[in-house]
Order: sequence, then structure tokens, then C-alpha cells
Amino acid sequence: MVTSVMLATAMVAGCSESDTSPTAVAGSAGKDPGGRPSGGPGGGGFGNLQTFTAENLNTDGDSPGGANTAAVVTAVNAFLATLDGDTKAKVNLDFDDSQARQTWSNYPATVVARKGVALKDLTEAQRTAAFAMMKVALSDAGYQQILNIQKADDYLNTLGGNGADGFGSLVDYQVAVFGTPSATAPFMVQFGGHHLARNLTYNGDKVSETPQFVGSEPTSFTSGGATVTPVGDESAAMFAMAASLTDTEKAAAKLTDGAYDDLMMGPTHDDGVFPASQGVAVSSLTAAQKKLVLAAIAPYVNDLADAAAAKLLAKYESELDQTTIAWANNTGPTDESSYLRIDGPSVWIEFINTRSQSTPDIHYHSVFRDKTDDYGSTKPS
Repeated sequence: MVTSVMLATAMVAGCSESDTSPTAVAGSAGKDPGGRPSGGPGGGGFGNLQTFTAENLNTDGDSPGGANTAAVVTAVNAFLATLDGDTKAKVNLDFDDSQARQTWSNYPATVVARKGVALKDLTEAQRTAAFAMMKVALSDAGYQQILNIQKADDYLNTLGGNGADGFGSLVDYQVAVFGTPSATAPFMVQFGGHHLARNLTYNGDKVSETPQFVGSEPTSFTSGGATVTPVGDESAAMFAMAASLTDTEKAAAKLTDGAYDDLMMGPTHDDGVFPASQGVAVSSLTAAQKKLVLAAIAPYVNDLADAAAAKLLAKYESELDQTTIAWANNTGPTDESSYLRIDGPSVWIEFINTRSQSTPDIHYHSVFRDKTDDYGSTKPS
């Protein structure tokens, strides 16, 4: 008999060894550098060991605006209109259900269940409407990244064995809508699964795209005769930023408070408490290096629809002189455990080359958060 725990273990084995390992663990036993208990990506374990706690979210997030909210409302309503009553009840949930809104993970949805409905349980017409909704909410690049990350899941599925045959673009992904879509009142669109979390919160012309998780195993592969690199833009820009540092700057940027083997602010870290800023100050860098820092932020921000993305990137650019960059373990693009961080008054980005188990070498984990606007909230609690 295959128990649920055995199934979860098999599924995670197909994901990666590091997807079942602790987050960045520092000097004190059992704690990461932020002082949180360790034990799984983002601080959980797998299956029922990864728990999510509701925080008191508000809707006063520090968004610079520019959201295409009216168009998103139309697309969301078109998707909801395709659903029968029972399915709609699963998809369209209460906006005040903070625990459900904060339930996202880098694990497959078959291992860590999200609210909403699995893509596999939708008809083709319903899935088409769901993807059309995401296409309106995101930029072309942001939408294509969803498709590419799902292609990576399909690629894992073709490998078979070691749990990899349980992956797939329909099996691993869920969609949910929190609240009533409105041009004036807050609502949220959530789409995610293995190596993907899109959390889009709208409130009038304001929009938050964080927390956002993107990852890819493998880092590149061939699909339909073309090379696919789902997190290639983020990887190239982050490592170009790190490569620009002089030896002195690199020494100043090094994190020395522990061994970092995954992300610190991944799933379950919704208490609004970020680690103290560390690393080298961007204000001390050359103009060319500052451009590289902004270029490393841009691929994350630019997943959002264009007008809102431009306003958000301008906000982060205005805060560059109060921003730091840091690294741990290694800084090579293909080195295992290379860990890079951008930490500003608002922006928080982590990127790591983490171990793979189903494929050779490393694969990518990355999280983008906004300290002033996660879930459209100025402060989670």
C-alpha cells in the first residue's frame, strides 16, 4: 500500500534533494540567520509538515500604481463565468481568508495543497480562460515564464522514476481568486505549483505581484526543438551583478553568519520580519555597477503588466542608494549553492543554485518580495 507520506516523499524526490532540506542555516542550531526554525524550503517540511499561519493582512500596500485593473477584472470574470457552481465555489474564495491567500510553495501542489482548483480538473475551455486571465495580468515575459516553468515540469515527467513521473503542467498547478473582482475593492489572483507562485493583489489602480517564487529544474532543456531557460533572464542578470564586484567589494558583500542552502524568505515566512541588511552598499558602487543592480531587479518586476512594472521599477531605482547586495557560498553561475541577494527598503530578492536530484548538477530557486507591499499589505501583521 502506498501511503500519503510515501507519495509525498516520492514526489519531492523527483523535485530535488534541496527541496527537502533546510533553509539557510546559521550558527545557532536549528535556526536560520533570521532566527526562524529551520526545516524545509521556506521553513516548512514537505506535505503536512509545511504549515501556513494566517497573518493580519491589510490593503494599504505601498504600490506606485499603474495597474491595468479594469482589464484584469474583465478577464477574471470571464474565467469565473466558465465554471459550474461547485468548481466556482472552490476557485472563488473569501479575500479575508489570509491563511489561504498565504498558502504557496515551491513544492508541487500534489505535495503541498493550495486552495483553488487544479488545472487538471478544469475543462480545456476553462483552462484557456484561466491562462487568458494570467496573460492579461502579466507582461509577455511574465506570461511566457509561466509556460516555460510548466514545460520544465513536463520535462521532469518524461524522465520517469524517482518520483519524477508525478510531475506535469496540469497536475502540479492550481488557480484561485480571492474576493470579488472589482476596479475599486481589493481582490487577488493566485496561480502556482511546482517552482512557481504568482500572487497578484489588486486594489484600485494599485497592484502587488509579491510574494513571487520562480524556479526551474533543469535550468535549461530542449522542447519542440528550442532551448528553454525558464529563469534564464533572472540568472544571467544576478550573476552579472555579482561578477562586477571588485575583490574588496566582494569581501564586503559576503555573508558570514551561516551556511545558506536555500531561500530565507520563501513560503511560510509571512511575519513581515526580514533579516537585518547585510552586504555591500549599492551607494558605494560605480554608476555602471548600479545599472547592473537595477538590471538584476528588472526581470522580476517586469513580469507584471507593463505600466505597473515601469512605476515599480522606478520606485526601486529611487531606493538604490539605500540598497545592499550580498552573496554566500559561491558566486559562479554553475556552482552549487551560489546564493545572491538584493535587499532594499522595499525590494527583497534571493537567488540560489540549489542541488538537483532528478537532473544533473544544479537548478534554480528564487523569491521576490516587497517589504512594503507583499499581498498588497504595508505590513503583514
